[in-house]
Amino acid sequence: MQTIIARSLLNLKKNLNNLKKNQKVGLVPTMGCIHNGHLELIKKCKKLKYFTVVTIFVNPAQFNNQNDLKKYPTQEKKDLEILKKNNVDLVFFPKVKQMYPLGYSTYIKEINFSDILCGKYRKNHFGGVLTIVLKLFLIVQPYAAFFGEKDFQQLFLIKKMVKDLNLGVKVIGIPTVRDANGLALSSRNKLLSAKGLDIAKQIYLNIKKIRYLNYKYAKDIELYLKKELKKSGLNNIEYIEIRESNSLKRSKSIIKGKTLRVFVAVYVDDVRLIDNYKLN
Repeated sequence: MQTIIARSLLNLKKNLNNLKKNQKVGLVPTMGCIHNGHLELIKKCKKLKYFTVVTIFVNPAQFNNQNDLKKYPTQEKKDLEILKKNNVDLVFFPKVKQMYPLGYSTYIKEINFSDILCGKYRKNHFGGVLTIVLKLFLIVQPYAAFFGEKDFQQLFLIKKMVKDLNLGVKVIGIPTVRDANGLALSSRNKLLSAKGLDIAKQIYLNIKKIRYLNYKYAKDIELYLKKELKKSGLNNIEYIEIRESNSLKRSKSIIKGKTLRVFVAVYVDDVRLIDNYKLN
Protein backbone atom coordinates (compact mmCIF):
# COMPACT_ATOMS: atom_id res chain seq x y z
CA MET A 1 0.00 0.00 0.00
CA GLN A 2 1.26 3.46 -0.90
CA THR A 3 1.80 5.95 1.93
CA ILE A 4 -0.97 8.55 2.04
CA ILE A 5 0.10 12.17 2.59
CA ALA A 6 -2.54 14.38 4.21
CA ARG A 7 -1.93 18.10 4.60
CA SER A 8 -5.40 19.18 5.64
CA LEU A 9 -7.90 18.09 8.27
CA LEU A 10 -10.45 17.41 5.54
CA ASN A 11 -8.09 15.15 3.60
CA LEU A 12 -7.08 13.33 6.79
CA LYS A 13 -10.69 12.69 7.81
CA LYS A 14 -11.60 11.54 4.30
CA ASN A 15 -8.86 8.90 4.32
CA LEU A 16 -9.61 7.72 7.86
CA ASN A 17 -13.32 7.43 7.05
CA ASN A 18 -12.43 5.06 4.21
CA LEU A 19 -10.94 2.50 6.60
CA LYS A 20 -12.71 -0.76 7.28
CA LYS A 21 -14.88 -0.72 10.40
CA ASN A 22 -12.72 -3.21 12.29
CA GLN A 23 -9.41 -1.54 11.36
CA LYS A 24 -7.68 -0.13 14.46
CA VAL A 25 -5.65 3.04 14.08
CA GLY A 26 -2.27 3.52 15.76
CA LEU A 27 -0.97 7.08 16.18
CA VAL A 28 2.70 8.10 16.35
CA PRO A 29 2.89 11.86 17.05
CA THR A 30 6.26 13.44 16.15
CA MET A 31 7.79 16.84 15.53
CA GLY A 32 9.67 15.44 12.56
CA CYS A 33 13.39 14.97 11.95
CA ILE A 34 12.65 11.25 12.05
CA HIS A 35 15.28 9.02 13.66
CA ASN A 36 15.54 5.41 14.84
CA GLY A 37 13.70 6.24 18.05
CA HIS A 38 10.63 7.22 16.02
CA LEU A 39 11.06 4.13 13.86
CA GLU A 40 10.85 1.88 16.92
CA LEU A 41 7.46 3.42 17.72
CA ILE A 42 6.36 2.80 14.14
CA LYS A 43 7.64 -0.80 14.17
CA LYS A 44 5.68 -1.53 17.33
CA CYS A 45 2.54 0.01 15.85
CA LYS A 46 2.86 -2.00 12.64
CA LYS A 47 3.67 -5.20 14.53
CA LEU A 48 0.29 -4.85 16.23
CA LYS A 49 -1.23 -4.55 12.72
CA TYR A 50 -2.70 -1.10 13.31
CA PHE A 51 -3.26 1.36 10.49
CA THR A 52 -0.22 3.52 11.23
CA VAL A 53 -0.67 7.29 11.27
CA VAL A 54 2.43 9.44 11.84
CA THR A 55 1.93 13.14 12.47
CA ILE A 56 4.67 15.70 11.87
CA PHE A 57 4.00 19.01 13.57
CA VAL A 58 6.45 21.31 15.35
CA ASN A 59 4.07 22.46 18.04
CA PRO A 60 4.65 26.15 18.91
CA ALA A 61 2.50 25.88 22.05
CA GLN A 62 5.11 23.77 23.84
CA PHE A 63 8.03 26.15 23.30
CA ASN A 64 8.61 28.76 25.99
CA ASN A 65 11.62 30.06 24.05
CA GLN A 66 10.99 31.38 20.55
CA ASN A 67 14.65 31.02 19.57
CA ASP A 68 14.42 27.35 20.49
CA LEU A 69 11.38 27.02 18.22
CA LYS A 70 13.12 28.79 15.33
CA LYS A 71 16.20 26.56 15.43
CA TYR A 72 14.32 23.28 15.91
CA PRO A 73 15.54 21.00 13.09
CA THR A 74 13.23 20.06 10.23
CA GLN A 75 13.72 17.83 7.16
CA GLU A 76 10.34 17.26 5.54
CA LYS A 77 11.56 15.68 2.30
CA LYS A 78 13.89 13.24 4.07
CA ASP A 79 11.25 12.42 6.67
CA LEU A 80 8.78 11.45 3.96
CA GLU A 81 11.34 9.22 2.28
CA ILE A 82 12.06 7.46 5.57
CA LEU A 83 8.38 7.03 6.45
CA LYS A 84 7.52 5.68 3.00
CA LYS A 85 10.43 3.25 3.20
CA ASN A 86 9.07 2.02 6.54
CA ASN A 87 5.58 1.49 5.10
CA VAL A 88 3.75 4.06 7.19
CA ASP A 89 0.12 4.08 6.08
CA LEU A 90 -0.61 7.80 6.47
CA VAL A 91 1.46 10.88 7.26
CA PHE A 92 -0.36 13.98 8.51
CA PHE A 93 1.36 17.37 8.02
CA PRO A 94 -0.93 19.98 9.61
CA LYS A 95 -0.18 23.69 9.40
CA VAL A 96 -0.08 25.85 12.53
CA LYS A 97 -3.17 27.79 11.40
CA GLN A 98 -5.09 24.50 11.14
CA MET A 99 -4.25 23.41 14.67
CA TYR A 100 -4.40 26.87 16.21
CA PRO A 101 -6.72 29.01 14.08
CA LEU A 102 -7.14 32.74 14.68
CA GLY A 103 -8.77 33.28 18.07
CA TYR A 104 -7.71 29.92 19.50
CA SER A 105 -7.61 30.10 23.34
CA THR A 106 -8.27 26.66 24.82
CA TYR A 107 -5.39 24.79 26.49
CA ILE A 108 -5.06 21.77 28.78
CA LYS A 109 -3.54 22.26 32.23
CA GLU A 110 -2.46 19.44 34.53
CA ILE A 111 -1.96 20.83 38.04
CA ASN A 112 0.14 18.32 40.02
CA PHE A 113 3.01 17.08 37.86
CA SER A 114 3.52 19.68 35.12
CA ASP A 115 5.69 22.08 37.12
CA ILE A 116 8.39 19.62 38.21
CA LEU A 117 11.46 18.36 36.33
CA CYS A 118 11.26 19.83 32.79
CA GLY A 119 8.11 21.77 33.64
CA LYS A 120 9.94 23.72 36.34
CA TYR A 121 12.25 25.22 33.73
CA ARG A 122 9.94 25.31 30.70
CA LYS A 123 6.89 27.34 31.67
CA ASN A 124 3.62 26.03 30.16
CA HIS A 125 5.55 23.41 28.17
CA PHE A 126 3.38 20.50 29.19
CA GLY A 127 0.20 22.50 28.73
CA GLY A 128 1.23 22.85 25.09
CA VAL A 129 2.15 19.16 24.83
CA LEU A 130 -1.10 17.91 26.35
CA THR A 131 -3.16 20.31 24.24
CA ILE A 132 -1.71 19.14 20.93
CA VAL A 133 -1.84 15.46 21.93
CA LEU A 134 -5.49 15.81 22.94
CA LYS A 135 -6.30 17.56 19.65
CA LEU A 136 -4.57 14.79 17.69
CA PHE A 137 -6.45 12.14 19.66
CA LEU A 138 -9.75 13.86 18.89
CA ILE A 139 -8.89 14.35 15.21
CA VAL A 140 -7.39 10.92 14.46
CA GLN A 141 -9.46 8.89 16.94
CA PRO A 142 -6.73 6.26 17.44
CA TYR A 143 -7.15 2.97 19.25
CA ALA A 144 -3.56 3.31 20.52
CA ALA A 145 -0.81 5.93 20.57
CA PHE A 146 2.94 5.40 20.89
CA PHE A 147 5.48 7.51 22.80
CA GLY A 148 9.13 7.06 23.79
CA GLU A 149 10.29 6.71 27.39
CA LYS A 150 13.08 9.22 26.79
CA ASP A 151 10.44 11.87 27.46
CA PHE A 152 9.28 9.99 30.55
CA GLN A 153 7.51 12.92 32.22
CA GLN A 154 5.63 13.59 28.98
CA LEU A 155 4.60 9.93 28.77
CA PHE A 156 3.47 9.99 32.40
CA LEU A 157 1.34 13.11 31.85
CA ILE A 158 -0.24 11.81 28.65
CA LYS A 159 -1.24 8.58 30.41
CA LYS A 160 -2.68 10.66 33.24
CA MET A 161 -4.65 12.88 30.85
CA VAL A 162 -6.09 9.81 29.12
CA LYS A 163 -7.15 8.37 32.47
CA ASP A 164 -8.48 11.63 33.93
CA LEU A 165 -10.49 12.55 30.83
CA ASN A 166 -11.70 9.01 30.03
CA LEU A 167 -10.30 9.25 26.53
CA GLY A 168 -10.11 5.50 25.99
CA VAL A 169 -6.85 5.62 24.02
CA LYS A 170 -4.29 2.92 24.79
CA VAL A 171 -0.98 4.72 25.46
CA ILE A 172 2.05 2.54 24.78
CA GLY A 173 5.52 3.55 25.96
CA ILE A 174 8.62 2.31 24.15
CA PRO A 175 12.06 2.08 25.86
CA THR A 176 14.57 4.79 25.02
CA VAL A 177 16.54 4.12 21.85
CA ARG A 178 20.23 5.02 22.04
CA ASP A 179 23.12 5.36 19.62
CA ALA A 180 26.25 3.20 19.79
CA ASN A 181 27.65 5.41 22.59
CA GLY A 182 24.47 5.33 24.65
CA LEU A 183 23.28 8.85 23.81
CA ALA A 184 19.47 8.94 23.82
CA LEU A 185 18.25 9.61 20.29
CA SER A 186 16.65 13.01 19.84
CA SER A 187 15.97 15.32 16.93
CA ARG A 188 17.93 17.95 18.86
CA ASN A 189 21.11 15.86 18.56
CA LYS A 190 21.41 17.20 14.99
CA LEU A 191 22.18 20.62 16.47
CA LEU A 192 25.28 19.35 18.30
CA SER A 193 28.82 19.86 17.04
CA ALA A 194 31.20 16.88 16.79
CA LYS A 195 32.74 17.96 20.10
CA GLY A 196 29.29 18.41 21.60
CA LEU A 197 28.27 14.90 20.59
CA ASP A 198 31.40 13.53 22.22
CA ILE A 199 30.58 15.34 25.46
CA ALA A 200 26.88 14.43 25.31
CA LYS A 201 27.62 10.70 25.31
CA GLN A 202 28.98 11.16 28.83
CA ILE A 203 25.41 11.64 30.10
CA TYR A 204 24.49 7.97 29.75
CA LEU A 205 27.98 6.64 30.48
CA ASN A 206 27.79 8.31 33.90
CA ILE A 207 24.10 7.67 34.58
CA LYS A 208 24.39 3.91 34.21
CA LYS A 209 27.23 3.77 36.76
CA ILE A 210 24.97 4.78 39.62
CA ARG A 211 22.93 1.61 39.39
CA TYR A 212 25.79 -0.16 41.11
CA LEU A 213 26.39 2.37 43.88
CA ASN A 214 25.55 1.37 47.41
CA TYR A 215 24.22 4.71 48.59
CA LYS A 216 21.29 4.79 51.01
CA TYR A 217 20.00 8.29 50.22
CA ALA A 218 18.91 9.71 46.88
CA LYS A 219 20.56 13.08 47.49
CA ASP A 220 23.96 11.38 47.79
CA ILE A 221 23.51 9.74 44.38
CA GLU A 222 22.36 13.05 42.88
CA LEU A 223 25.45 14.82 44.25
CA TYR A 224 27.74 12.02 43.03
CA LEU A 225 26.26 12.15 39.52
CA LYS A 226 26.50 15.95 39.40
CA LYS A 227 30.19 15.72 40.29
CA GLU A 228 30.88 13.02 37.70
CA LEU A 229 29.02 14.84 34.92
CA LYS A 230 30.99 18.02 35.58
CA LYS A 231 34.25 16.05 35.53
CA SER A 232 33.17 14.76 32.10
CA GLY A 233 32.72 18.28 30.70
CA LEU A 234 28.98 18.64 31.34
CA ASN A 235 29.08 21.89 33.29
CA ASN A 236 25.65 23.31 32.44
CA ILE A 237 23.37 21.02 34.45
CA GLU A 238 19.72 22.02 34.80
CA TYR A 239 18.61 19.27 37.16
CA ILE A 240 19.42 15.81 38.49
CA GLU A 241 16.59 14.20 40.44
CA ILE A 242 15.66 10.72 41.59
CA ARG A 243 11.93 10.06 41.56
CA GLU A 244 9.51 7.17 41.76
CA SER A 245 8.60 5.89 38.29
CA ASN A 246 4.94 5.26 39.11
CA SER A 247 4.19 8.59 40.78
CA LEU A 248 7.04 11.00 39.92
CA LYS A 249 7.33 11.74 43.64
CA ARG A 250 10.78 12.67 44.95
CA SER A 251 12.50 9.82 46.69
CA LYS A 252 14.64 10.51 49.75
CA SER A 253 15.97 7.01 50.22
CA ILE A 254 16.85 4.02 48.05
CA ILE A 255 14.50 1.24 49.12
CA LYS A 256 14.22 -2.21 47.58
CA GLY A 257 10.87 -2.77 45.94
CA LYS A 258 10.46 0.90 45.04
CA THR A 259 10.86 1.54 41.29
CA LEU A 260 13.09 4.58 40.92
CA ARG A 261 14.46 6.60 38.02
CA VAL A 262 17.10 9.26 37.79
CA PHE A 263 16.11 12.22 35.61
CA VAL A 264 18.72 14.50 34.07
CA ALA A 265 18.63 17.68 31.98
CA VAL A 266 21.79 19.36 30.72
CA TYR A 267 22.89 21.84 28.08
CA VAL A 268 25.57 21.01 25.50
CA ASP A 269 26.38 23.57 22.76
CA ASP A 270 23.35 25.52 24.09
CA VAL A 271 21.20 22.51 23.16
CA ARG A 272 18.98 21.14 25.92
CA LEU A 273 19.27 17.37 26.34
CA ILE A 274 17.28 15.14 28.68
CA ASP A 275 17.62 11.53 29.75
CA ASN A 276 16.36 9.16 32.42
CA TYR A 277 17.43 5.79 33.69
CA LYS A 278 15.69 3.08 35.69
CA LEU A 279 17.68 2.37 38.85
CA ASN A 280 16.02 -0.83 40.04
